[in-house]
Amino acid sequence: MAEAFATEIAKSLLGKLGSFAVQEFRLACGLQDDLARLEERLKAINAVLSDAEKQQSKNERIRLWLHMLRKVFYDAEDVLDEIECETLQRQVVKTKGSTSRKVQHFFTSSNRIAFRLRMGHNIKKIIERLAEISALKSDFNLSEQAIDCSHVLHEETGMNRSFDSFSGLIRRDEDKERIINLLIPPFKVGDAHPRVLPIVGMGGLGKTSLAKSVGDAEIVERHFQLKMEVCVSDDFSLKQVIQKIIKSATGERCADLDEGELQKKLEEILNGRKYLLLLDDVWNEDAKKWLLLKPVLSKGADGSKIIVTTRSQRVAEIMGTVPAYNLSHLGKEDCLLLFCKCAFKEGQMALYPNLIGIGKEIVAKCKQVPLAVINLGTQLYGKIDETEWKSVRDSEKWEEEGDVILPALKISYQRLPTHLKRCFLYCSVFPKDYQFGDCILVQFWMAHGLILQSANPNENLEDVGLRYVRELISRCFFQDYEDCIVIAYFKMHDLIHDLAASLAQNEFSIISSQNHQISESSRHLSVLDSNSFFHQTLNKFSNEFDHVRSIVFADSIAGPTCKTDFEKCLSGFKYLRSLELMDPSEFEVFPERIGALKHLRYLYLVVNTEMKRLPKSIFKLPNLQALVAAGEGLEELPEDVRHMISLRFLLLFTQQKRLPEGGIGCLECLQTLFIVWCENLENLCEDMQGLKSLRKLFIAKCHGLISLPRSIKCLTTLEEFCIIDCEKLDLITIEEEKGKKIQSLSLSLRIVMFAVLPATRALPEQLFQGSAESLQTFIIIGCPNIGEMPDCIRNLKKLQNLEISDCPRLNKRCRKETGEDWPKIAHIPKIKVDGDDSGEETSHSEAGSSGTP
Repeated sequence: MAEAFATEIAKSLLGKLGSFAVQEFRLACGLQDDLARLEERLKAINAVLSDAEKQQSKNERIRLWLHMLRKVFYDAEDVLDEIECETLQRQVVKTKGSTSRKVQHFFTSSNRIAFRLRMGHNIKKIIERLAEISALKSDFNLSEQAIDCSHVLHEETGMNRSFDSFSGLIRRDEDKERIINLLIPPFKVGDAHPRVLPIVGMGGLGKTSLAKSVGDAEIVERHFQLKMEVCVSDDFSLKQVIQKIIKSATGERCADLDEGELQKKLEEILNGRKYLLLLDDVWNEDAKKWLLLKPVLSKGADGSKIIVTTRSQRVAEIMGTVPAYNLSHLGKEDCLLLFCKCAFKEGQMALYPNLIGIGKEIVAKCKQVPLAVINLGTQLYGKIDETEWKSVRDSEKWEEEGDVILPALKISYQRLPTHLKRCFLYCSVFPKDYQFGDCILVQFWMAHGLILQSANPNENLEDVGLRYVRELISRCFFQDYEDCIVIAYFKMHDLIHDLAASLAQNEFSIISSQNHQISESSRHLSVLDSNSFFHQTLNKFSNEFDHVRSIVFADSIAGPTCKTDFEKCLSGFKYLRSLELMDPSEFEVFPERIGALKHLRYLYLVVNTEMKRLPKSIFKLPNLQALVAAGEGLEELPEDVRHMISLRFLLLFTQQKRLPEGGIGCLECLQTLFIVWCENLENLCEDMQGLKSLRKLFIAKCHGLISLPRSIKCLTTLEEFCIIDCEKLDLITIEEEKGKKIQSLSLSLRIVMFAVLPATRALPEQLFQGSAESLQTFIIIGCPNIGEMPDCIRNLKKLQNLEISDCPRLNKRCRKETGEDWPKIAHIPKIKVDGDDSGEETSHSEAGSSGTP
């Protein structure tokens, strides 16, 4: 990385030294003196780290010294993680009462002594290495500063922006109209088929946003029968591009099809249909590759069109059948207006003419590139101190060679708080055009210790991580934000991704057909080409694998196809923290070897239809915090899941009819549970009251689900409860039987969403009664048989947001003033009902917050 982040890593180490697990080990194994010396050495170095990091950009020797330190810090972190892992494994055996011979042998006194000796030796080596490096610090005349080992997150910067795409602020109306006029004329004999229109321009001008806005125009929607969007990016693989087009058209991944089968399937999809295809961010200048794809795309009906966005005139010449549309820079006045919209709060621009003057100079340096203008404008949002504006204007980054966009983006990056810098750089391990999910990305960050503990005791790491996401979106480091209530999705602009990759290049390696090397400093691998990785990288650089902490196999094309190769791969990654793997197409059984990755904290696994079950060894991973196990073929989630004592996030698919007791219900640390696409599932487990930490429960696409366990009402920590598209489910099943004494409930629900539940006849009144002091948002969509609002809605005094859609009977009863249920809900500040026959939407009040996550 461009920055060592040694201070952050040192704080993390000092936090680990103070953890319960390490303290327990320190006492049990007699390593008090060694660990105390390590802590003392770390504190001495930490005292000068802040000054060293300030000077590193101007002093190459200090920068190298910090990078030497970082390497030792990582090794120290591995040792302390070994200790924490050992403690967790003992806890599993103790709490579960396991008495198997293997387990007993593992924890014999001789084995414990060997572990203690090994850890003692490793700690001494780290202390010696730290002493050697520490001795050099006197050469740099570094000043000591107050030590803050609290590892606590400072307050947010105060940004509270709308998450609408900033690209929507760019006014390209004339360009949009011209391109639409090129697309919709009727097909004439002699016209090229399909007709290809390239949009050409430098990075950051808004080519992709313009092309997407053209495709979304109503006149264009009516003109074409099928619309598809694909990001091609750097590596133009015929198989991969066809696979992406099919996924855009149908939603199918088709990971198990070969290239010929994919071509045939795409031809069937396009046959006789007039389509519009956007091929975004094309770099390929090899005409042969385009000539292999073009015949498949010609199967569509006459009048089909393709828009290609590219920075290369050569690409436009190869692919275009009409003259390229050259996108110009944004006008100077439009740039200044765009900058001011991003930098000033509404109505405040006229109050600060001095800042507008400085802003004009900043905009001039952006050379009329919208992405640069937006990015710097968002960094100054709400700032009224001239000094901050001048620091952007006068930054030395403007003097760096290269195009204008990179200096502007680097200035934005430099203005990020340190904790956000690290989180941003770690995103470069994911491929371009990757669609992030907010709560899943947070789990990835947590796996690498990037989330700082909040000073607020009521805010956990997941809450803090979501604030990180919101702030990076507000600062324009993420874009294309889409809030789907249960999860929010977003992407990185390809230039932003380039920035992250360039700054993180020392630690992050991309394995592709052009590059198969990793260095000694590589700790994170993004695999774009499995052949290069398994046949070249794996053989030549196996000695470097024990440093690697994360691997992302970018998609099904990049994923492993040989189980033997993958097992060999797993055996080398001793300290792996995160693994993301899509569609291992040749696997019927996942390698049990994964159970040896005892440091693994994050596992994202999308399996093929042939894989029926997960390996049992997965459930013995003591550190695993997040498990995404998605795949239509998975038959069951075994009871062994109860052994995952650190699990906080679980997304599961299963073909079971019932979730067994003694499994998921035993996960006391679980915070978030997604149960999705479980077609056969009729009942959940009855022991859900054991989920003592559960805060978010999402159930979706479980079409066979007929009832919910009454134990759901015992989830006193639950804050978000969403059920979507479960056609047989009647929510009344969680109510107590008539005549039975109703137990008083005290729940913590803030957000409740019920959507597409046609079998539900009434809302669960007891659930709302128990949430009278907490519920803020209630959304109900597509529940046609719910006849009325329960009377207890009157008592929900904290309810701020009520949304009712596609519920004819309920809509009618909740009409403003005239509906029978209006008196029950009139106290709610914001009510949104699409109710009467005309489709009129009623908004009770503009005041109040939506409360939607």
